[in-house]
Amino acid sequence: MNTFDRLEIVVLATTEQNTLKETIKILLGSCDEKDISEIVILMVSDECPSASVAREIVKGNSSAVPISIHIQKTPGLYPALYEATTIVRNCSHFLVIGSDLEMDPKSVPEMIEASKKNPDAVICASKFMKSSYRENYGFFHYLFNRAVNTAVGVIAHIKGTELLSTFQIYPADLLREMNFTDLYRTYYQYAFRPVLKGARYIEIPTDYIRRTEGASNYNPKRYIDLGWTFIKTAFDERKNNKK
Repeated sequence: MNTFDRLEIVVLATTEQNTLKETIKILLGSCDEKDISEIVILMVSDECPSASVAREIVKGNSSAVPISIHIQKTPGLYPALYEATTIVRNCSHFLVIGSDLEMDPKSVPEMIEASKKNPDAVICASKFMKSSYRENYGFFHYLFNRAVNTAVGVIAHIKGTELLSTFQIYPADLLREMNFTDLYRTYYQYAFRPVLKGARYIEIPTDYIRRTEGASNYNPKRYIDLGWTFIKTAFDERKNNKK
């Protein structure tokens, strides 16, 4: 059985500036420093809009938690998730979070406590639990998300309300066992491949507020494309798991 021995947090940043500052501030202010091994700001390039803010954060860091910057070798969300798993070090657990404040970083301490009690489990913060809060989350988005989530749950035999999310804590050893090698595959495999391999999946409630900095790139066509990709990946992962 694993034990919890610190968490590495990878913060994804591209265009975020004020919300990147706030994300780091909340993480440092709400989490016990002893629980965090490092915060890594993962950016698409050292010239993206988030870059100057990230350097300012690193330079001004006065906490006991190390903060570093890692530049992606290949830009994009899928490569970001792939590369994030390759920089896990000096910790027992691992978390990826965006810097747009849509998923609430204040939930991380509760996720950590759940991980301490269940160190072998995948801990997911879900905006769809009864006690969660959602602000400015459109009806179409809600309906489509719930429909795809239900379909994937049936395909993959996973019970959960937020299977489309990667806002999850993973045991680092479990990530290494997954052997993620395809840079261009959908990031959804990170969400449920561990569960298909037998890892327990535990959800806690979180709050969601639509981003205020930068435009969201989610629209009906993109949701349909993502939904189909998610369902296809669920079939592929289930088939591969049976081999």
